[in-house]
Amino acid sequence: MDVFALVGFLGLSVALFAGAWRAPTSVVAGRGTDDIGIIVWFLRWVPFAIGHGHNPLFADYLNVPYGVNSMWNASMPIAGLAMWPVTSSLGPIFSYNLLVTLAVALSAWCAFLAARRYVDRAPAAALAGLLYGFSPYMIAQSQGHLHVTLAFIPPLMLLIFDEIVVRQRRPARRMGLLLGLLAAFQLLLAEELLATEILCAILGIALLTTLYPQRLPAHRRHALTALGIAAGVFLALAAVPIAFQFFGPQHVTGAVQIRNAYVSDLLGFVVPTAHQQFAPAAAVQLSEGFSGYSSEWDAYLGVPLIGLVIYTSVAFWARPLVRVASTLMLVLAVLSLGTTLHIAGQWTPLPIGALALIVPLLGRVIPLRFGLYVFPATWVMLVAAPVLSSALPARLMLYVFLFAGLLLAVLVDAWLKAPTLPLSGGLRAVLVGVALLLLLPRIPFPAEPVAIPSFFTGGGVRQLPQGSVALVVPYARLAHGSAMLWQAASDMRFRMPESYALVPGPSFNSPATATGHVLRLIEEDLGTPALTEDLRRQVLDELTARKVQAIIVGPMRNQQRILAFVTWLTGTAPQQDGGVFIWRLTT
Repeated sequence: MDVFALVGFLGLSVALFAGAWRAPTSVVAGRGTDDIGIIVWFLRWVPFAIGHGHNPLFADYLNVPYGVNSMWNASMPIAGLAMWPVTSSLGPIFSYNLLVTLAVALSAWCAFLAARRYVDRAPAAALAGLLYGFSPYMIAQSQGHLHVTLAFIPPLMLLIFDEIVVRQRRPARRMGLLLGLLAAFQLLLAEELLATEILCAILGIALLTTLYPQRLPAHRRHALTALGIAAGVFLALAAVPIAFQFFGPQHVTGAVQIRNAYVSDLLGFVVPTAHQQFAPAAAVQLSEGFSGYSSEWDAYLGVPLIGLVIYTSVAFWARPLVRVASTLMLVLAVLSLGTTLHIAGQWTPLPIGALALIVPLLGRVIPLRFGLYVFPATWVMLVAAPVLSSALPARLMLYVFLFAGLLLAVLVDAWLKAPTLPLSGGLRAVLVGVALLLLLPRIPFPAEPVAIPSFFTGGGVRQLPQGSVALVVPYARLAHGSAMLWQAASDMRFRMPESYALVPGPSFNSPATATGHVLRLIEEDLGTPALTEDLRRQVLDELTARKVQAIIVGPMRNQQRILAFVTWLTGTAPQQDGGVFIWRLTT
């Protein structure tokens, strides 16, 4: 049954991303290449760096001469290494499409495996996998955030922590070794998920010790042994990349993301977005006003599913699994609201941490000590703690869907075991079906062609010396990654003085230059700079300082105005080759 479940989830995932699979080497799953470009770039960079003796943790082919600290970006070195043969033979766009398809399927399957530990009926566990792997979180993040949709590790972490802390049937050393290996793997796949997994583990252990203090003495030694070994294994494997991240070149300090923007809206739990198939126009119009980008609108559970979760929590409250899963689901949903409450896109001054004040009214649901101390402390960590404060609160919904799936599996399993329970079998099926149907992703899933001029894939780019520096326009910057896609398609033939990547500042743009400023003004119709000799000298000095040997202008907005500017700058006309215009400079 486990294999059949994997095949089924994989089939559904292929169907979901069918638009990209019609031309998987030239069409990418998702909406545009704003965020996808940097992920595709790193899928090519990792094998290139290893194969050519470069440090894969430091991307010196971007942001020349400074480079980019890969550990501060969605570099996913493990994924790049695993996809090396595919990327080398079929290209990084194919690798991206394959990974995003596997991400959804494997995440669903691992949630299914986790649910199989707690329920007897495979169909009930399959519903848990379906809800987790194809949740509104996964659908929204699949628009371009591959690193946080490769979410097959959280369900496995749940199984391991359950074994280490609760069941303790397997040797502590073996489980500690496995946990340490899995944590190191997660670090090199998606560090943000590792941070939030640790957060969930802390919450879970704190909740268990609060609910069942009498069991603590018997379980403490085994758990501490396993966790200690896990910490040792993790540090042995992760010390170098972590040290490189925090102390290596181009390391980043300060707040990485806009505070309190990428959060769950209070109405987001019940108002569908444009990502859902069944979303009335009024609901879509309302959700369009939520803060942050649409890829972070992850909170939609729907009224029917919320009702089923509440019913399960009440009906099976005596079960430790249900009590723990229900409490953690509620707490994580509240934490996903961010720093202060957002309602219908409006920011309010109400701190989410202040909700701890109502815990005494929820004594039957949330233990008093847990709610009054652990919850606000966790909220403070999300607001101010290093690394964790850079995690986006809305993405905690991943774990909300995991626990919702477990609760749904418990309910369906109980209904399958006892057909004489209240409600007919047909009505039960309708309730579950409606709850899941309302979460159905909009079909077809977005898929857009990636326009790569033949210059970068043919012989034209080979005329550039390997590793030489080329300024590529449109200039790579925040949410503009076309140049990076072209660089990846060229098999990293050249380096660039620009980047859409996280660099010190912190900023997602390379340090400000006159060159980048002028090119952005022209491209975005923000005004035409005065073409003075001072400007010409300043731009040429910047290009010389970065040892730029070529300027390449590809298909873009306001291309003719860019061509006129570069022609004025260099005093020469460009050559046309493979869909681009190129100037060769002397340095």
